[in-house]
Amino acid sequence: MPEKINTVDYESEMGQAYVDYAMSVITERALPDVRDGLKPVQRRILYSLSELTSSDTPHRKCARIVGDTMGKYHPHGDSSIYEGLVNLAQSWKLPIPLVDPHGNFGDVSGSGAAAMRYTEARISKYTEEACMKDLRFCKDDFVPNFDGEETEPTYLPFQVPNLLVSGSMGIAVGMATNIPTHNLIEVIDATVAYLRNPDITTEELMEYIQGPDFATGGIINASKETLLSIYETGQGRLRVRGKVEIRDAGYGRKSICVTELPVTMVGSTEKFLTTVGELARNRELPQVVDIADRGDKNGECLAIDVKKGTTDEEIAKIINILYKKAGLEDTYGVNINCINRGKPEVMGLRRILELYTRFKSEVYNKKYTKLLAEQEDVREVKQGLLEAIDVIDLIIEILRGSKTLQMAKKCLMTGETEGIRFRYKGSEMDARELHFTEKQADAILAMRLSRLIGLEVDVLRKELADAEKKIAKYSKLLSSPKAMRDQMIQDMEALKEFGKPRMTVIRDLGEVKVEKVEEKPTEVTVLLDRFYYLKCIDRATYEKNAEQIAKEYRASVNVMSNERVLLFTDAGWVYTVKVSELVKKQAKKLTGKGIFAKLSDKGIQVFEFCEMDKAENIVYITLAETVAKEQLLFVTREGHAKRVEGSNFDTSRKKAAAGKQDETAIWIGPVEETDQVMVRSAKGFYVRVKVSDISFKGKGAAGIMLIKLSEGDTIEAATAGKPDAMLEDVAFGRVKITCTGNKGTKLRK
Repeated sequence: MPEKINTVDYESEMGQAYVDYAMSVITERALPDVRDGLKPVQRRILYSLSELTSSDTPHRKCARIVGDTMGKYHPHGDSSIYEGLVNLAQSWKLPIPLVDPHGNFGDVSGSGAAAMRYTEARISKYTEEACMKDLRFCKDDFVPNFDGEETEPTYLPFQVPNLLVSGSMGIAVGMATNIPTHNLIEVIDATVAYLRNPDITTEELMEYIQGPDFATGGIINASKETLLSIYETGQGRLRVRGKVEIRDAGYGRKSICVTELPVTMVGSTEKFLTTVGELARNRELPQVVDIADRGDKNGECLAIDVKKGTTDEEIAKIINILYKKAGLEDTYGVNINCINRGKPEVMGLRRILELYTRFKSEVYNKKYTKLLAEQEDVREVKQGLLEAIDVIDLIIEILRGSKTLQMAKKCLMTGETEGIRFRYKGSEMDARELHFTEKQADAILAMRLSRLIGLEVDVLRKELADAEKKIAKYSKLLSSPKAMRDQMIQDMEALKEFGKPRMTVIRDLGEVKVEKVEEKPTEVTVLLDRFYYLKCIDRATYEKNAEQIAKEYRASVNVMSNERVLLFTDAGWVYTVKVSELVKKQAKKLTGKGIFAKLSDKGIQVFEFCEMDKAENIVYITLAETVAKEQLLFVTREGHAKRVEGSNFDTSRKKAAAGKQDETAIWIGPVEETDQVMVRSAKGFYVRVKVSDISFKGKGAAGIMLIKLSEGDTIEAATAGKPDAMLEDVAFGRVKITCTGNKGTKLRK
């Protein structure tokens, strides 16, 4: 018989498979359960840890813990289990860690934990008290593990809403969760208030829970209305910022110290310091002179030292820039999305407490039902033992006359005496009156003779009285909702000993405003070397090394840091370079500290900075701010010359035409009416012309003919200046050509 072929729709089959996968990720990996606030991997880690350790036993190797968890309950790889274990132990992530660590478990700056073969852990005292001691009453809800050889819990019976205390973060398929941590004492108070008044409003609950409380502290910058909206809907956005202190850094300087991080900066303090460094190099924080992480393992102090003499007002502006641009204030998105009865649900504060208290009531009913049954068994046994002591001689006679243990047990339970030989007359009639229960009979048969001592009898009576009291207590709890509620409250109040004072401050500080600070211009010098690298040095360095610069550099221009430099090339183009942009660009590239280059630094190649063609040669440099006051003389290789008003080149464009692109400029420079210009051709012909004889032209016009060149001859060199000064350079055999330029500009060939 051929097998039957089932026809399925590909689209619907793929869709259903994806839905199944998505739901598996949502419920089995990424989202916590509203009852215990744990994801499956966290629950399995804690359960495995409770089997291996207790809070007063030695720590166990994390490799052993991970191996047990993976082998018994979570077969999804050791890395995810170890990561979950580390997160449960880190005090900067959880206000009260659920795991007690030993060894290197990383730090708040983002350094990872050591390998699992080095670190150790055990269950924390808090987890043991708040959760594990009631786990034995929930065994009925255990389910088989992945291979059916073990059982595992579907929840852990936390005595407080761990979803709020420990928070959670996870990304599933099509949804995510981001639940902030809260203060244990506040959560207990809010839960107690809800137990006493289930109709309490969210606003009234917020009299107990002020808002999230992060383990790193910091500040929540939010209004009461914003927090109320978040706790009513389960979603919203908060502004979180770090705490800052101003301390003395020594040598007359002050230090801005970040003593408490915003939760969004956990694991990325290095990025923060890098950003501050970039802001300092870009002159947005010119007062900053040093940046360092001077903290301990918990990130106590990220220090930003400022210059001596920085005022309090300037420090306040720096702090605002740190908030706005360096991530010291950031957005924290709240999304309380968790699993309720196998389905994801976004819920507010009242809904969480409603579901948690319902779950807690179920756990307590199971707990005290089992405790009542246990104490009733104790009472039954103790009563039987006391009754047996009263007829101990008869029981001994029954035991000596019975052939088997079962015969003696049957006699104790039903009074059947067949087959038993009694030593005294009348004993058989007394034996027939015995009616112990099976548990009592077993206890009697297991009883040691030492229990017949008078003091031991008193202990039995005391144990019976204690059992009677417990039975009365448990019966009352199970029959009285008020008594049960009071017991829940009492148990939760006892856990306040693990609580800590609130770390995170909540204030409505409004939006940070950063005023654009106009930087005071400073005197600097722009250098151009023979390889066409630009760099900017401070004026003091220039004045100290002026002679060396004159020998080694093609050009040097003394400018202010807020001015622009114009670069004229032989191809007929003029390029504009902002000195401030040059400073920022070189600050990012140069290895030296500070914003100014050293003479030994390489600088930035002008072709890269100005997008200049590498075939072009720079023949003149001047300032955009003063070029309008100049008259520039252009001499071309073809023998033409013209004067152009400098105002033609006062432009903000990065690249503009400076002359005719079909001619090659051999010399460009500022001149005066009394100057003369001299040129030399490649074949040795010279000409000297008065500048006043050269007419003004537009920058795109052709110039006058200075010299009639023979075929194949070109202008090789040119110079201009006062007639007396030109006589010194008339030979042209010297390599240099000197010209007078604005602010001491010098060009060399």
